[in-house]
Amino acid sequence: MLKTSSTPALRPASARARSMPRSAIREIMALAAERADVVHLEVGEPDAITPQHIIDAAFQAARAGWTKYSSNSGLPALRQLIAQRVSRRWRTEVPAAQVVVTTGAIGALYTAITTVVEAGDEILIPDPGWPNYESIAHLIGATAVRYGLQAKGGFLPDPDEIASKVTARTKAILINTPGNPTGAVFPRELMARLAEIARERGLYLVSDEIYEDIVFRGEHVSIGEFGLGAQAFVISGFSKSFAMTGWRLGWLVCPPELAAVATGLQEPLTSCASTIAQKAGEAALSGPQDCVAAFRDTFRRRRDILVEVFGESGLLPMVPEGAFYGLVEVSRTGLKSLEFAKRFLLERNVATVPGITFGPSCDRYVRVAFTIEDERLRDGLERLREFIEKPKG
Repeated sequence: MLKTSSTPALRPASARARSMPRSAIREIMALAAERADVVHLEVGEPDAITPQHIIDAAFQAARAGWTKYSSNSGLPALRQLIAQRVSRRWRTEVPAAQVVVTTGAIGALYTAITTVVEAGDEILIPDPGWPNYESIAHLIGATAVRYGLQAKGGFLPDPDEIASKVTARTKAILINTPGNPTGAVFPRELMARLAEIARERGLYLVSDEIYEDIVFRGEHVSIGEFGLGAQAFVISGFSKSFAMTGWRLGWLVCPPELAAVATGLQEPLTSCASTIAQKAGEAALSGPQDCVAAFRDTFRRRRDILVEVFGESGLLPMVPEGAFYGLVEVSRTGLKSLEFAKRFLLERNVATVPGITFGPSCDRYVRVAFTIEDERLRDGLERLREFIEKPKG
């Protein structure tokens, strides 16, 4: 009698990957992609084209043969330019050896967290905050513990609350200034207090500062200015300041003792950032900086349109002080933020981001990005206010 062989059942795919929360930002973008003439208030990137001198430098680099791998940490000339930039801004010497060039600022963020946080650890993250913070913690088996950013406090964290959430398992505090989705900019005294907590508790402080050049009021204060040395990771990049989102180029300033570890992590992640993009980054940092100021002025003008449209409506919990986002309250409609965003898109053809994607405390809001042409922005915002204020029934 012939024996028949049976095909064994396929082993299951990764449960951790499958259970990673999906960002509602992408969900709304997917719905919007199926519709024509949508007003896009959901996309968190500048609408400007990368400045011409940066594009030209990339083409020149490609023709000159800069099409090979770079080292894991990035091109030496670019790392030196980044080190000089942060040294000027922090008013302290930062050697290029502490700089790792990454594939986007998300690469820097992932690197910073995985350098010091592992399965079973806790990391404190803001609520509301960018959803990728929680996603990274989830993927490495860590627990993301949320601390609040309240509207009544200008969406600034309460240092005492943060300190109260530190446990024996806590490894790091993650902060974001200027903030997404809030537009809050942390003042110097708050940053000093957060640095003090990290120092007193022996914690790492991971500071996402990708919007550092987009501040409308006051100043951007980096955690790098507070002498944390072995405890601070600072994330930034080219996407927002130079309208280079598609170039995927960021950087991480590491504690001296952990720079080699962070560099080594690049190999299994992306090996290195695009060499052509890195040459473009060199041109961005060494060339004229008037484009950065021009972009900031454009976003300030558009922020003012947001304020004009919502006026005294009571729907704007705070005037954004940085980045290019604002939160708008939708709770008076009786809808949760995801249901509101979907219905608003389908009925008025305007895409916004449901607040729930940034954390439980944000379900009463939608986020709007003031990153599109002025009149189109005004039209979308006016549709939003009208939709929120229309009588029920």
